[in-house]
Amino acid sequence: MWLRMDSVTPAWVGSVFLFIHSDETDLSALYQEPQLRLKIYKALKLTLADAAGSSAGFEILKIYGSGFGLELKFTEEKKCRNFLHNYRNDKLQQALAYHFGNQCMPNIACRTVLKAGTVTLDDILDNTEGCLRHIKENEPNHLRDDEISRLEEDIRRMVLEYSSNCQSSETHCSVNSKTPTAVSTLSPISLPSSSPSSIEANGSLLCSTDRFEFQGVLFDDRVLTSEDHYTFAKTVGRKWKEVGRLLKKTCRGLRDPTIDNIAFEYEREGLYEQAYQLLLKFMQCEGKKATMSRLVKVLEESELVGVAEQLLDTSSN
Repeated sequence: MWLRMDSVTPAWVGSVFLFIHSDETDLSALYQEPQLRLKIYKALKLTLADAAGSSAGFEILKIYGSGFGLELKFTEEKKCRNFLHNYRNDKLQQALAYHFGNQCMPNIACRTVLKAGTVTLDDILDNTEGCLRHIKENEPNHLRDDEISRLEEDIRRMVLEYSSNCQSSETHCSVNSKTPTAVSTLSPISLPSSSPSSIEANGSLLCSTDRFEFQGVLFDDRVLTSEDHYTFAKTVGRKWKEVGRLLKKTCRGLRDPTIDNIAFEYEREGLYEQAYQLLLKFMQCEGKKATMSRLVKVLEESELVGVAEQLLDTSSN
């Protein structure tokens, strides 16, 4: 049977230019400094993953030092919609400040401009379909810049070195050890709240009056945040699968073969990424029901009291 070429639906591809300005800081000058370039790139990549909902479905093609900005290619319409939604609601800008701070560049207040070709999308953000149309019309005609490829390779090498160190250890990584910034949090946008009883989770607020007991102390229950996500992935080590099997009892999204698939698909990335993906799946499937009390309960059952203590220290802080 002959297949007509014009009958094949093409992949969704488009691109935008995101320009970032700061009145207090010359980002272009900072990016030219070798010791800061990788940190800035990681902050940008983590911010975009937050805005798009995951690290898939987009890639950075080029970073422009003059009038600091970047060209971003989308390969999934859904991720582009997520990006536009979070950009319109200023969540991308919040995530940018958050990740700059995590990369030792605090107090950088940024303004952003979003363009597709010659069209300034900031002027039509209320028209999502119009924005998507302009982005799709602006399909890139070149590959990723060599400099971006080198930065990606630097990150990949750091992740592999960290994973190799963890896997060669006789015991899992100590709960007190520091995770390198190369594998810092890649979380959905849910920046930590300063209030212990009102936590932002994926754009919504949960005002919790429920409490739970741990080690004889009562804690306010709440939805897990990105900081909790990061702490869990950093500290749980080799027992992440055991935690997953216990969570599976009350979470249909983790039923077989989900946990084994995570172990296989992220084997090369190592324990941190496997644990990260496990809790990400739990949080995505359970939404507001992905609470601290549920996670602490299975950590106690797994004899991971130290991990629970780390999470609750983060909560109280």
